[in-house]
Amino acid sequence: MTTLFLEPLDVWLFRDGRPFTAGQQFRAASRFPPSPLVVQGALRAYHLMVHSRVPAWDDAAVTEVVGGPDDWGPLRLIGPLVTRRAPDGTVEVLVPPPADAVARGATLRRLPAPAELPAGLRLPAPTPRLFPLWELGEEQSEKASQRLWLRLADFAAYSRGESVTGVPQEELWTEEVRIGIAQDTARRTTREGLYYEARYVRLHPGVGLLLAFDGLAWPEREGVLALGGERRSARFEVLAEPLLPIAPDPLPERFSVLFLTPTVFERGWLPRDWGAFFEGSVELVAAALDRYESVGGFDLARGRERPARRAVPAGSAYYFVAHGEARLRRTSDLPWPTVSDWGAEIGFGTVMIGGW
Repeated sequence: MTTLFLEPLDVWLFRDGRPFTAGQQFRAASRFPPSPLVVQGALRAYHLMVHSRVPAWDDAAVTEVVGGPDDWGPLRLIGPLVTRRAPDGTVEVLVPPPADAVARGATLRRLPAPAELPAGLRLPAPTPRLFPLWELGEEQSEKASQRLWLRLADFAAYSRGESVTGVPQEELWTEEVRIGIAQDTARRTTREGLYYEARYVRLHPGVGLLLAFDGLAWPEREGVLALGGERRSARFEVLAEPLLPIAPDPLPERFSVLFLTPTVFERGWLPRDWGAFFEGSVELVAAALDRYESVGGFDLARGRERPARRAVPAGSAYYFVAHGEARLRRTSDLPWPTVSDWGAEIGFGTVMIGGW
């Protein structure tokens, strides 16, 4: 497995799942971290251009080397994950703001879940029992928009219900708004009335993306590749350390699944079958998640927008009870357990397992 740390050489632009064409709408939003779709496209394009002699116009040959627009070929990916490099060169992975957390100033603490369903409580839930996640206490006057990222090193303490210090999102990146006018490439002039606004992300020094993958030859230890909209540059460096800690085997009797990347389920916020991801009998008893996000992008092979898919956002947390011995179901060609009905091969549904 190859582990890469990506750092920007300029601002980055990662569009959300909505199509954007100057003249049809004037604002192009940017999302960070980007979807796994963005990263898999950058890796496959770099491998195709640098490590192969296949002509780009030969669709059959390209598909044989890196896969086609509807399959992922040999690539198996984990991430991307927001990471911060310290002055001594060490890197720390940051977990997206957990949906089951309550912020108190600069600290995060997981919302408590009752051991049993409270007597008399009735919820319109699609499962036999669904516990509430709540906290009874004094009303807080802090800004609701405060987003705190969780250090991976603090995940175990957070899972035990301890308060941990979070990382404010403002310390990781800022947004920049830039104005442009669509170009007429044939005449090399601007097109009247086609004004647009684009929001870019400027990462703070030392902040980047971490990912790990199998299936593509990668002999370079460092280099530069194009990433995201407008083919902005990213410097990559191969790291030796593992990406994530190993999941417990077997799983605890009461365990939580925290999503590090978005996941796509066939039934909205529920998958087709939990048995596709777990061995043994497990029961969903609680869930915390924000509104869905759209996953899409541009299909270079066909020259059109990809179909938009609704995804459960990163940071979502699902709570389970195992009846007997249970394990994460491993797929032989995936480098890390993933929980997603679509796109698991390229990083959708990358998870961390904790207790509760």
